[in-house]
Amino acid sequence: MSDRQSIAVPVIKAKRIELSPDPRGDVQLAFETPGDTEVVLVLPMGALAELEALLALASQEQAKHQPKQ
Repeated sequence: MSDRQSIAVPVIKAKRIELSPDPRGDVQLAFETPGDTEVVLVLPMGALAELEALLALASQEQAKHQPKQ
């Protein structure tokens, strides 16, 4: 774990994703929180690719703990 400061924000659900028409542009991911605040992450495309890879790894790990059907 990093020594950098972090903020934990509970998320109720993902609300929307907005892609830039420029392939090198940013992506905005919006999330609903329990309060009156919406959290919006602004990611450059490289960070989005890294997020996709992390989610794929998390999905693979979670699948190991699910009963086989």
